[in-house]
Amino acid sequence: MNRKIVVFSMLFGFSLLVLVSCKNKEPVIAKVGKTTITESMVEARLATTPPAYQNYANTPLGRRQFIDTLLRETVMIEAAKQAKVNKSKEYKDILADFAKQQKQQFDEYRDGLMLEMYLKQIQEEMIISDADAQAYYNANSAAYQSPISYTVRHILVTDRAEADKAYDALQKGESFEKVVQEYSQDKASVSNGGLIGPFRIGALVPEFEKAALSLKNGETSNIVETNYGYHIIRKVSQQNLPTISYEQAEPEIKGILARDKFERWFETKKEQFKVKVDYDLSSNASQGNKK
Repeated sequence: MNRKIVVFSMLFGFSLLVLVSCKNKEPVIAKVGKTTITESMVEARLATTPPAYQNYANTPLGRRQFIDTLLRETVMIEAAKQAKVNKSKEYKDILADFAKQQKQQFDEYRDGLMLEMYLKQIQEEMIISDADAQAYYNANSAAYQSPISYTVRHILVTDRAEADKAYDALQKGESFEKVVQEYSQDKASVSNGGLIGPFRIGALVPEFEKAALSLKNGETSNIVETNYGYHIIRKVSQQNLPTISYEQAEPEIKGILARDKFERWFETKKEQFKVKVDYDLSSNASQGNKK
């Protein structure tokens, strides 16, 4: 918010108090033209000041100085109206911009509050029982009895044609790190030459993990498609880890099952609401904004 809007918001807040006070029949502390300052307006404005200043303003001298401050602002507002500042294009533009920002903030707060309350409402649906966690551990015993950790480099793009270009560049002898810089859209790993990990089995999407584990160290995969896009994977390292007991694995397992449960719930809601999305359209718009 720029300086003009900050100043405006301070004065606008006080002017709203002025308008509200006109409907009240209470003792008038000050009057400027047709505008009045009442006791309730003074108290409301004082409540927005720091506690230390409120203590001072409750003394006779502090009270007088505070009222004088409100009086000066009111006189300035009336003078600004007289000068037709509120009729100027600049004033109206700033006011419209401020109103737009306020509406956006309100909409975001409204939706955030609704989401927070709804998440509490459905929280019990996402709870994973001990029995389900134990069943998952037993069904995936190999991943815990003989766990493996692996590290890879990858190139991620959302367009198949771009994936083909990246793969061709590697086939022509360009270094993996250079092709990462030229093509990969995974911003988090580009600066590290596409390096990600280490990961344990079960941490990544199945298509990616299956391809990565099938590689030898230093070997590069073909193009692998996942929900995130198209990957080219290079195996960096793989090592065996100590056995992980159920007690050690339980928090992680419940996290995995809760995530899967939420994803199934989410997909059901997408079908219910007939969700349609055009990622290519959004991507094209983004590219256009960069030009």
